[in-house]
Amino acid sequence: MAMTKFHIAGNYVGLMCENIFTEISNLAADYDAVDLSQGCPDLPAPTHIHKALFDTVTSPNVLIHQYTRTFGHPRLVQALSRLYGQALNRHIDPTTELLVTIGATESIFAIIIGFVEPGDEVIVIEPFFNFYDSCVKVAGGVTKYVPLRPNKDGEVGSGDFVLDPVELDSAFSEKTKMLILNTPNNPLGKV
Repeated sequence: MAMTKFHIAGNYVGLMCENIFTEISNLAADYDAVDLSQGCPDLPAPTHIHKALFDTVTSPNVLIHQYTRTFGHPRLVQALSRLYGQALNRHIDPTTELLVTIGATESIFAIIIGFVEPGDEVIVIEPFFNFYDSCVKVAGGVTKYVPLRPNKDGEVGSGDFVLDPVELDSAFSEKTKMLILNTPNNPLGKV
């Protein structure tokens, strides 16, 4: 008898599907093309990186091999607090107002899951990194799309796409919890 206890959680069903990265990677493989969609390096790391890693893992300081604070190493969050506090002209508490993650995708997930509740609306500017929509759905939110539109006919570049302020304003409602504004825009590069 098959075990039915272990299955994907309901809020993830339908989200584990093809995305732009798997589509482009598959096409690149099919046509023997260079895949520029994910920034996968095809060259080794520089020698100084290898040396720094070697020196770290062979260090006699056993404390260097311990887990750090979950929300970011204390020295790092202190430095970030000073840097951004000065830039924003306000005090930033490094223990309650900063979160260090391993990358942008984890940060996006943490922010959306941390703030969006079922029924909340999240405004996303199109085109967008496809991960935003999945995170909003997992959180139980509803994505509202506002497209960048070309401001001319014919051949256009990233600088020709504009955001209509009236269209953006109309996307807001009492249920709006978040606006995801990615600049430069991914994938257009529009600032």
